[in-house]
Amino acid sequence: MKPALKLAVIANALLLAACSSGEPPAPRVVGELSISIDANNDCTLEKARIECRRVAAVIRARYPTSKPRVDICLDKNARYEAAVEVMNSVNAAGFAIGTFDCKAASG
Repeated sequence: MKPALKLAVIANALLLAACSSGEPPAPRVVGELSISIDANNDCTLEKARIECRRVAAVIRARYPTSKPRVDICLDKNARYEAAVEVMNSVNAAGFAIGTFDCKAASG
């Protein structure tokens, strides 16, 4: 390889390395999320089981730049306390509580 070509290749490699960002991509922004509370009083967010009282902490960790509306799908056999834990967590974080319609919350 000729020295001039070799120098050009190295310069291009350095330029590309300088331009690329080592930072991870920005977190996804969401406007609405749904929490499901089943008959066993287990909470689910995006197909992952979480503690009902930690709903807002999990949302903040996953979507730190979002202030989503949180829809709640409540199984008719779920206990009242599980729903209160979710609502308290969501309210304390400043997120809006949306609908309690399971059709809207599952989408």
